Amino acid sequence: MARLFLVDDKRTPLRIGDAYTGPEMASPAAWVAAAAVLSIGLALTAGAVLWQQRQASTEAHVQQQHQMERLQDDVVKRLTTPVYGLRGARGAMAALPGRFGREAFDAYVESRDLAQEFPGVRGFGFIERVARTDLDAFVAAHQREGTTEFRVHGSGQDPTLYVVTQISPFSHNFSAWGIDSGANPIGREAIEQAIDSGEPTLSSATRLVQDPLKGPGLLLFLPVYRQGQDPGSPTLRRASLQGLLYAPLVVNDLLRGVAEPASSLLDLKLSVRMPDSDFLPLLATRRGKTLTPQEMADDTLEDAQTVETSHFTVSGREFRLDAALTHDATVRLLGLSGAGLELGGALLSLLLAATVYLLAAGRSRAERMARGMTADLARLAMVASHTTNAVMITDPELRITWVNEGFTRICGYASAEALGQLPSELLHSELTHADTVEGLRQAMSVGMGAHAELLKRAKDGRDYWAEVEIQPLHDGGGGLTGFMIIESDITARKALQAQADEARQSLQDLYDNAPCAYYALDSHGRFLQINALGLKWLGCTADELIARASPRDFFSPESQTLFDDAFPRFKREGRVSALEFDMKGRHGEARRVSLSATAIYAADGSYLRSRSVMFDISETHRIRQQLHQLTLDQEAMLESDLIGIAKLRDRRISWRNHALERMFGFAEGELLGVPVRQLYLDAAAYETLGALAYPQMRAGGRFRTQQQMRRKDGTLIWVDIGGIELPAASGDREGESMWMMVDITQQKAHEARLEQAALHDALTGLPNRMLLADRLKQAIHSAERNGHVFALAYLDLNGFKQVNDNHGHDAGDEVLKAVSARLQAGLRASDTVARLGGDEFVVLLSPTPAPAEAEPVLNRLLDALSQPITLASGAQVAVGSSLGLAHYPVDGRTPDELMRHADEEMFANKRAGRMRTTTRRG
Repeated sequence: MARLFLVDDKRTPLRIGDAYTGPEMASPAAWVAAAAVLSIGLALTAGAVLWQQRQASTEAHVQQQHQMERLQDDVVKRLTTPVYGLRGARGAMAALPGRFGREAFDAYVESRDLAQEFPGVRGFGFIERVARTDLDAFVAAHQREGTTEFRVHGSGQDPTLYVVTQISPFSHNFSAWGIDSGANPIGREAIEQAIDSGEPTLSSATRLVQDPLKGPGLLLFLPVYRQGQDPGSPTLRRASLQGLLYAPLVVNDLLRGVAEPASSLLDLKLSVRMPDSDFLPLLATRRGKTLTPQEMADDTLEDAQTVETSHFTVSGREFRLDAALTHDATVRLLGLSGAGLELGGALLSLLLAATVYLLAAGRSRAERMARGMTADLARLAMVASHTTNAVMITDPELRITWVNEGFTRICGYASAEALGQLPSELLHSELTHADTVEGLRQAMSVGMGAHAELLKRAKDGRDYWAEVEIQPLHDGGGGLTGFMIIESDITARKALQAQADEARQSLQDLYDNAPCAYYALDSHGRFLQINALGLKWLGCTADELIARASPRDFFSPESQTLFDDAFPRFKREGRVSALEFDMKGRHGEARRVSLSATAIYAADGSYLRSRSVMFDISETHRIRQQLHQLTLDQEAMLESDLIGIAKLRDRRISWRNHALERMFGFAEGELLGVPVRQLYLDAAAYETLGALAYPQMRAGGRFRTQQQMRRKDGTLIWVDIGGIELPAASGDREGESMWMMVDITQQKAHEARLEQAALHDALTGLPNRMLLADRLKQAIHSAERNGHVFALAYLDLNGFKQVNDNHGHDAGDEVLKAVSARLQAGLRASDTVARLGGDEFVVLLSPTPAPAEAEPVLNRLLDALSQPITLASGAQVAVGSSLGLAHYPVDGRTPDELMRHADEEMFANKRAGRMRTTTRRG
């Protein structure tokens, strides 16, 4: 942006002939002539002064009105331009009903060049109206739409909230996301006015949360109604409101440069009407200098002689513009007012005296003056020719009459090309700031000097920045003879300034948008500074925190105690690191934070402020607690009294729990380093398990089996054992495996008892019908596979009923046990004898080389059964047996066929009274 300043007129103006110091050659005749015409001169002077005063006043008034109108038009334009951007967004919403979400809104804003199209506009946003009773549901609905971080903050007590739900660019405005714009009375008054009127509405001046400099700001609201049409009346407008588009306007950026073209002529003050009907100043200048907010509050133009006031309205907001001629412009334009008659008479007398003196002095004085002028011009030419700056001299019509070599060096035009040209045309660039050029022209039109920074274009088409200083040139009588224009090439300085501004803005962006909270504390622990993310965490504005609150105010009681202990120590030692606190913002969101800080001290060693950074470690803290609990759970599991656990390296125990030592009867620590071979029954069992388990585990599987193992004292136990290979994450875990063992000795014994009860006769202990069926099937499969035969004998005791009748059932049980023992004693280990129930038995002889070989075995059994049995009572009883015989595969190939045949043979022999078995032929 070009800058224009009035040159201080208190410096002696540059005049040709200033070097002349010769004595005045007075003449009595000159004084007589002057006295003779004095009375006539006074009268003429008085008339001329009056006429000049009226003309100067009229010209000053015209210029003042022109500048005020130009300034007012510029302000109206700058305040009105953002409305077109908001209306464009409203049109896009109407064209995409129901589909203009956050992504579409961001795309629209990104399509507009905010900095160029809408200077001073921080961004565009959308506000939704929500009743306080519906607030929780409203927040939950937005979070379900994907904006899980959405929170409402900064809300007041009104039953209706106006919440910013969309804002773009988000990086520069995220502190405004979720804010209740209606909590601020200024914002609510403008919002309700916009809703009821249906027109764009500007708010009064207010602070913007997204402005890090905390200067004055304005809010521009544009209502959006359902169906995209204005309902027509305030009541209908309120009922059909969809929301409001809005733009935050930073006044300092919006009005930057607006007063510069007029600052050389006018002192300005632009104010906006506030809700209390007072006017708050937004911009003020004095003698080309922009005043600070404090200076504006104390400044007034009401006492100025030439003050004029203009009121105008933009988007429903009234503004006031006060303007008065600057002191320098007043002196220049109205300098003959006041003591005009006296000064005019004195001036006339001096003119007459000078005329007489010139006539009397004659040629001598003219020669001396010429020599003085020549010396002045020589010195001036020498200085101008050897300076590195560009120097131009123009005539009163601003056409170039002379340039130095520096002019050619900077812009490329030779002296011949420049002579007679207007600098504003010769060096014009499309990027030259027109208002600044106009300000220079107006200053020069009244013979004033000026100072400005302008973007110009050289002969080769290159644009360059120049610092321009203009001085009027006067002749010996004070008449304007032209201007001296001195230009310095400041392109490099401008580039460095732009880089510095960009770096400063980048640092500000980094500070505001850092993923952590940056802040500073004074000696009392109160906030001196805090970035945007810290404000968001705490749910506060900067005004609510700076010099008023401390981080301690947001900590839990335990964390407050920690802060009270740590902060005095921090001021003494100058550093703290990774202190953890539990913090809750005003919006109720809790988080775990880690705080680190360094102290800044004054030259005398006293504490000034802190440089503090706070990280949100809520997720890390949660995971850390889970890991701690998991560690406790694992320790409890590893130290279980029921499960023995061991870690093996090369099949040696490198770690074990106490349950494993108790299971195998070892003392504490006695198993460490012991080869697990000592726990197996023999080498074969050790090698077999290794061959089965380790290939399966190396393939990523889990191995599990039940194994009989040996305790330290030699007793055997049954163990349910499972293993898995451990990952070699650290490079030193190769060959390690983890094994878990459970003592199942009692379970095995119980299973054996259950199996005995299920498959054996409870009285005799012989296999029952179920176990016999299984062994008969196995015998058939074996005979089919190997091609041999076997025999099946069905026995039924004779005389057993008489034993029961004569001696009782206990005696019958004794007989059955004795018969079972005699049958078992007469058979081979591969044979089976089973009791089917009552006094019926089956004998399975497998294998037999030939059917005839079964007869001697069975006859011996019959002989053994016929021997007397001595009962517990001392009595002797005798029983016999009828027997039926079946041969596989002659008499059948299935269990049912063989059992049926043997049963039939037994009954046939019982009816015939035969007690011996015979083999059928053929």
